[in-house]
Amino acid sequence: MKRLLTAALAVLLVASACGIDDEGQTTTTAPATTAATTDTTRAEEPTSTTRGDTATTAGSGGPVLVTVGLRTFASCDAILGYYIENALELVGPYGLNGGPSIYRSDDMVAEEAMAAAEADAAAATTSSPSAPSFTGTNVQVAGVDEADMVKTDGFYIYSLMDDRRRLRIVEVKDGAMNLQSTLDVGFEPREMLLYEDMLLLVASEYRVGAVTRIAQVDISDRGSPEVIADLSMDGVYNGSRLSDGVARVVITSTPVGIEWEHPRGSGLRAEQEAIEANRELVRNSTLGNWLPAYVQADLDGGDPEWGQLVDCSNVLAPGVFSGLNTLSIVMFDLSEGIGDWTTASVVAEGDTIYATPESVYVATSRWVNWGALSEDDVRSESRGYTTLIHKFDTSTSGRPVYEASGEVEGFLLNQFSMDEYDGDLRVAATSGPSWWWTEDSESHVTVLRPEGDLLEEIGSVWGLGEGERIFSVRFMGPDAYVVTFRQVDPLYALDLSDPANPEVLGELKIPGFSSYLHPVGDDLLLGVGQDASLEGWVEGLQVSLFDVSDPTDPIRVAQLLLPEDHDSDMYSWSPVQNDHRAFLYFEDLAYIPYHAYWWEDDESNYVLDAGVAAVEVRSGDLGLEALLRPLEDGPVREDERSWNRVWRAVPDRVIVIDGWLYSVSPFGIGVHDTDTWERGVFLEYPER
Repeated sequence: MKRLLTAALAVLLVASACGIDDEGQTTTTAPATTAATTDTTRAEEPTSTTRGDTATTAGSGGPVLVTVGLRTFASCDAILGYYIENALELVGPYGLNGGPSIYRSDDMVAEEAMAAAEADAAAATTSSPSAPSFTGTNVQVAGVDEADMVKTDGFYIYSLMDDRRRLRIVEVKDGAMNLQSTLDVGFEPREMLLYEDMLLLVASEYRVGAVTRIAQVDISDRGSPEVIADLSMDGVYNGSRLSDGVARVVITSTPVGIEWEHPRGSGLRAEQEAIEANRELVRNSTLGNWLPAYVQADLDGGDPEWGQLVDCSNVLAPGVFSGLNTLSIVMFDLSEGIGDWTTASVVAEGDTIYATPESVYVATSRWVNWGALSEDDVRSESRGYTTLIHKFDTSTSGRPVYEASGEVEGFLLNQFSMDEYDGDLRVAATSGPSWWWTEDSESHVTVLRPEGDLLEEIGSVWGLGEGERIFSVRFMGPDAYVVTFRQVDPLYALDLSDPANPEVLGELKIPGFSSYLHPVGDDLLLGVGQDASLEGWVEGLQVSLFDVSDPTDPIRVAQLLLPEDHDSDMYSWSPVQNDHRAFLYFEDLAYIPYHAYWWEDDESNYVLDAGVAAVEVRSGDLGLEALLRPLEDGPVREDERSWNRVWRAVPDRVIVIDGWLYSVSPFGIGVHDTDTWERGVFLEYPER
């Protein structure tokens, strides 16, 4: 199944003539002037107070109906009817979730990928001669910031890497550090965005279900930061982006507020009675049970404001049923704070987002009730598994506008599996669902081009890593590099200059894998991952340098193990392997946080080594400049007093400011002079 949209094209002419179907769902995309106004919420529910008039408009090609396209609804009644109709098909004796599930044999469960992302390092910036030069978060797309645990403006380091996720604000200058303030916001933020004198602290909580919570913190006085807004939304936090002062937060919400019946006792009668009771609960449900709500706290002690997060006019559904969860893009103009927002929502599963300064792409999965299938049916269904991708225009702060949808076979590794180039979207995927890994798995790169409301496939290349899955992807202009792995690490070099005819130019097979790829020159790629035996057993952290000057014959020209005297009894790892934001490349040096431990027979003790590896990328070679340990000169044994302090100070993020390297951990911040590698004074956070 290489061209999944071909069959859908036959319905285009029919769809363009369609109006509203029997269920009240429109088959055309509603123009901006026809936003629905009907509200079917029950009397006990608050009226929606979502800000902004955010209707959805069609693409330039006119209204179409395809299996992958998103459709608007004629009214709030139609949205509620869509949820109820599909829920009645799925509800069982335990509701929509829970209850018995089928046994799956070990060979049906995928080995967990040990790697995730890669990205462009944010370049050092100097806003004026007196302003410091500093590095920012390692992001995927230039001009699109990503939330992270650590941020800096060159004068201060802002960190959420605290044992209780408190905000620490540390003033830095010439290697000296001064803790300005500690702020406990009353919950545990996961990451943050920095905008001028404002921080957005974002958390995933479980209160009465999954909740995404955002605190807006005024940091104009670094010594006394203040929470000035507190917003909670139903749903799991998927990620956020910041561009031109507009934050885009993506959440996925589940149905809420329905107290499902369970079988009372054993036997078929009890089961059937529970099913009928749950069906009745579905029939009596309201929009408040399906669409996410928000609660905005009154920080002066008054009653909170609450209501429906999204307007009915901004809810869309895929042509292929994709579940009963709701994925929402929530946009905030940070010049106005988080008191106002606009939204667009898709009734679908999904948690993978890719953003450019102008657009957000959301990848959703076609819903399958895996628990109801036999093992043979699971295998059959897995072979036809697809991912839907929806494009939204977020170029203005006014509203996210749905533009087009496309479909690819298989699953995406993460956000870096997507890349926009010259208006086309390139997508790297592995066949089957993410938990399925078989001998006939294979990966591919597909090019999608906007055609009206379609992201239409115009070219693809298959056969990457048969029996393997993607571990990392790097799109670089008209080229792409894909790493797959099961026992050996094939690095594939692809030419995408003719998007209608992408092709594999060459491949390199070596033991191990690179879970992160970073360009370090026109013809060089740096890889961070794990060395491995020929049988596929991982054997330790490695840095690889690949020469891709001849894409028909990529070669590894250098390999560096960390630590350098690594042997098979050591365990070594870096957070770069599953988080691109932990990596920093600056002035021909790669900074890689790491830790390693091993058993020392002579001393009958475990030994721990942790710090930041400063790796120089020379012409065709790698050189370990220094191991920058925040606290000690060398590895420590388990029986030494410093063991716990060193373990707590394992770095997770690195920043360079005016020639000083700051390594940030939950225990505090270490500092080194990048000219001499001399270690400065470690700033240990106080207990309170």
